[in-house]
Amino acid sequence: MKNHIIIASTIALFLSLTSCKEDNSELIQKIETTQIELQQQDSALINQRNELSKLVFTDTTKHEEINPEDTMLVNLVSKQNELITRLEVIIQKNKELITKLNDNSAKPAEVEKEYTAHVDELALMQTEINTAKEGYEKLVKQVEEAFKNLLDTAKK
Repeated sequence: MKNHIIIASTIALFLSLTSCKEDNSELIQKIETTQIELQQQDSALINQRNELSKLVFTDTTKHEEINPEDTMLVNLVSKQNELITRLEVIIQKNKELITKLNDNSAKPAEVEKEYTAHVDELALMQTEINTAKEGYEKLVKQVEEAFKNLLDTAKK
């Protein structure tokens, strides 16, 4: 009888440890999926910012008045910098959460609570990210139209 209790306890302990590990695996997978999405958004913003930076930061030796278009570009690049920084902070925090889960140095419930806070923050940022992307697309269209008009004028 004593052996049966020990065997049953061992099986119960094994199952509980296995099920906890599975829960961690699911949570890790959820965080890693979010990481991929964050990195894609981060990469898109970085590429857009780099393209705009070429337009904004060309010649700093001239002392010309800043026209409204340049101000709009500078503001958009600044907003992109802010969003990129915020995304990279969330990416780093999520990496730390994965490490905590792999090391078993934090309770899964606490990690999930912190991860949920990151997801909520990202949801709040999404409007700003979309606005920055739309601003970029608007500028690209304006530049394309300006070049088209310039070419049309040159043909005449």
